[in-house]
Amino acid sequence: MSPWDDDDDWVGTPPEGRYTRDRAKPEFWWRQRPVSVAAAGILVVVIALVIIALLH
Repeated sequence: MSPWDDDDDWVGTPPEGRYTRDRAKPEFWWRQRPVSVAAAGILVVVIALVIIALLH
């Protein structure tokens, strides 16, 4: 393999495991909100810890 061999320059059919643009569903990823759900969970835990610390 030469140092000029670059896998990003392939043409033709995509490698196995890749979805073509017509099969992709970007709206699926737009509906995902894992960061906001995780932030809300952390906020609830922090509030609970503050309340427990104030009661002791």
